[in-house]
Amino acid sequence: MEPATRTLQASVDDEDDSHFRILVNGDTIRYLTVASGVYTAQDMCFSPTFMSLLPSFPPGDWNEACISRDAGSGEPYFRDCTKRSLPGITSIWHANKVDYLNLKLGAKLRSAVYETAITHLTESVVKFARFDWEIAAVERETAAYHWIEGEGIGPEFQGHVTEHGRVIGFLIAKVTNARHAGPQDLGLCQTVLAKLHGLGIVHGDVNRYNFLIHDGQAILIDFDCARKCEDQTEFKEEQQSMREQLSDESGLGGTIRIAG
Repeated sequence: MEPATRTLQASVDDEDDSHFRILVNGDTIRYLTVASGVYTAQDMCFSPTFMSLLPSFPPGDWNEACISRDAGSGEPYFRDCTKRSLPGITSIWHANKVDYLNLKLGAKLRSAVYETAITHLTESVVKFARFDWEIAAVERETAAYHWIEGEGIGPEFQGHVTEHGRVIGFLIAKVTNARHAGPQDLGLCQTVLAKLHGLGIVHGDVNRYNFLIHDGQAILIDFDCARKCEDQTEFKEEQQSMREQLSDESGLGGTIRIAG
């Protein structure tokens, strides 16, 4: 009997390997790499029955596998099924941990960022690494939230998100009734940025969409480029870039929905 499977996230490439994070039988997360040319991007992205196109799942305790096309028959088959210790976030500093499978994901804000809730009274945003290569960025942002904890610079950090024991992401409080910053908010944005710089941290991506205006204050988000810094010139240049950044209407760095 075939297990019940559902795609959680996918990274599809029509010219290279594609990658899938899937849920098996409602309680196990596995990772599939589909070799280039096995399926079309249309099949992988838009077919509601894509999982039914896959060859039979091999038995055993594995968490990674690759699907290739047999050179002789031309049929897709599972190869390289392995059980690997997957990398996780090591900047673990908050007492609260929440299992990914216990989260009910809401609206998708951007890639691997969703609205969610940890209680029926708490609106939150979850951000996590879908695949190995995203761990480093989430690691940096997790550390940055520790640096700014209690400083009134970013959204409240609510805890780490785990997958089968390893930490893959974090929860932050959703910033409600907020808007993205514009030229009229220059002073507010410079104030919160100065608080960050006062801690010896450069943000690294001060586009207007990384500032939320809420209750007459600016809140910084997206700290995956943040780093400790001792160069006052870098702080000055980041501050001086704010006027241009807040007037930028290109949409670069923007999102459709507003949240922390």
